[in-house]
Amino acid sequence: MVAKSRAASLLDGVPALKQAQSSLAQDLADRALTALDEAHEMAPGDERTEAMQRAMALRKAAEIQQLLESKRSAPAT
Repeated sequence: MVAKSRAASLLDGVPALKQAQSSLAQDLADRALTALDEAHEMAPGDERTEAMQRAMALRKAAEIQQLLESKRSAPAT
């Protein structure tokens, strides 16, 4: 439950219809939060650092996907 509410924060301000269309962005956000939670549970060291970097890469991928989807659905001017 916590992961879903934290993942939803990445999509704050996005209308519900667009959020529903953004299953890939939501999936990436969920995976990022899961990876981040797992990294926080690890002992300090190189493995934890790498796990944190992977989690942040997933988060950025979710943000980029959301941006691309919002640009795709924007009306042409």
